Amino acid sequence: MAQSQESVDLILILVGGSAAMILLVVGVVGFILLYQKRIVEQELLVKQMELNYQQAVVYQTLDAVEDERKRVARDLHDEVGAALSAMRLLVGQIGQTAAPGTPPAELSGKVKGVIDNTIDNVRRISNDLLPQGLNELGLAYALEGLCETAMNLVDVDIRLTVDEEIAVETRTSLILYRLVQELLNNAVKHAEATELNLQLSQQADGLLLEYNDNGKGFDFSTAYQKKSLGLKNIETRAQMLNGSATFVTRPGAGLHVTVRIPQPTALSSTL
Repeated sequence: MAQSQESVDLILILVGGSAAMILLVVGVVGFILLYQKRIVEQELLVKQMELNYQQAVVYQTLDAVEDERKRVARDLHDEVGAALSAMRLLVGQIGQTAAPGTPPAELSGKVKGVIDNTIDNVRRISNDLLPQGLNELGLAYALEGLCETAMNLVDVDIRLTVDEEIAVETRTSLILYRLVQELLNNAVKHAEATELNLQLSQQADGLLLEYNDNGKGFDFSTAYQKKSLGLKNIETRAQMLNGSATFVTRPGAGLHVTVRIPQPTALSSTL
């Protein structure tokens, strides 16, 4: 009888141990499956975030290109179109026999002046579309031209430093040129600065562009939330080079911008 009881106890122990082992295995397998599911969900989330980021960069790039097209169209309409209308009017006056008090030589001089202004405007617009000397003489030369233009527009002292060893492909040069152009445009239009520093240097891990001015500064969070086109265009240009742009500013404290561009990789095809 005692032997039968021992057999029953042994069977119960074996059955209980087996059940516990099965439950443990099921628990471990369930934990592994749940853990893998969470990993997959996190990977999908990361991929979705990357996709959203890439889409945002593309949209910002398209917006920047569209803004430049609108600016060129506006310049053509307001400056070249107006100049051509003025020339048409003056030429019509020259052809009229009854133009009392206005010698033909004077009208001819006015026409020549309008033509000269139109040529200058066309050259400026052409230079905005394709910077003069960028391909032939390099990025440093083109940036010097940008700085000279800005100093002619407002009373500001600009100090530009470009490392001699910098050598980048044409697409990178053009995007960097546009980025600096946006910085200078913002400085001329809004900063009210008297001193401005620009430095482009070659680092071990890529290019470093640093900009700072002693202008009036602004509240960055407010400007960024309002989707300031100037800030967005600078940020977008940096992202087109797989880089980043950081802004440090506050009212009354000027603006400091740091742009880091990694060693050249696959760049966006949209300028």
